Amino acid sequence: MEKEMRLTVIGAGTMGHGIAMVCALNGYQTHLMDVDETIIKNSIDRIRNTLKSLISSGIIDEEKADPTLTRITGTTQISKATEEADFVIEAVPEKMELKKKVFKELDDLCPEHAILASNTSTLRISEVAEATERPDKVIGTHWMNPPYIFPLVEVIRGDKTSDDTLKTATAILKKMRKEPIVCKDVPGFIVNRMQHVMLVEALNLLEQGIASIEDIDKVWTRHLGIRYSLMGPLEVLDNFGLDIALDCQSYLYEELRNPKFQPPEILKRKVKAGELGLKSKKGFRSYEGTNIEDVIRSRDERIIWLLRELRIV
Repeated sequence: MEKEMRLTVIGAGTMGHGIAMVCALNGYQTHLMDVDETIIKNSIDRIRNTLKSLISSGIIDEEKADPTLTRITGTTQISKATEEADFVIEAVPEKMELKKKVFKELDDLCPEHAILASNTSTLRISEVAEATERPDKVIGTHWMNPPYIFPLVEVIRGDKTSDDTLKTATAILKKMRKEPIVCKDVPGFIVNRMQHVMLVEALNLLEQGIASIEDIDKVWTRHLGIRYSLMGPLEVLDNFGLDIALDCQSYLYEELRNPKFQPPEILKRKVKAGELGLKSKKGFRSYEGTNIEDVIRSRDERIIWLLRELRIV
């Protein structure tokens, strides 16, 4: 069933053309629709050039790349792009009214069984779904840019998204060698809720004259970016020590009086229960039955490996 599914991408811009390429690269017959013939032509050219770059980088081979363009049909006619679609990915600009307008049209044109997915990074899926008569078949798939390189895709389940829709969407993404993570339908989802806290604080540090542009960026390229590319934030907390994290956050909150530094209740509960991370063999994860020295050694080896790959050491 999956191999026979017909996919459609609406919007051939920065994200849309890359998503269409990933679909076709992984065996799906794909319609790529946009309102402008020139945009379609330019997008096909970009896909062709990207495939060449991926071949030269050793990411894919020519045998896999060759049939990709033949699987993509570019069109400016939304009716043609959707009349036989099983799974539609909308990739138009991040404006709620525009997305709702597109979804209303998709609902009218697509077969009844078709799933409608929105590549939105912040907008609520449940509100987008209100424009349709099939809210159970509406879901969010937030791809990372560039979509043909980054493996992660946030899958956002709206208030009325069905289990079957969620199952089908995640299965399609896995077939395209993506790593779907499921999120509740909240503004910003996971990626942007985490990312923009960092971005806003970087801007605050700059605006307040606390550090230079170069040094603020260097904090990420020479430390935080490296650490967080190897460990997730909850794993970092376990390594850091939850009691120390609580002390740090409490101090920052008292000094800066900024609500974003106020320690969450979950952290307070963990510390009160004595779940401090690696040092107590239980934090957000359990380390029972493991040798803590081995865990630390493995962590250090990964950091050293990445520093060498980046030619920093």
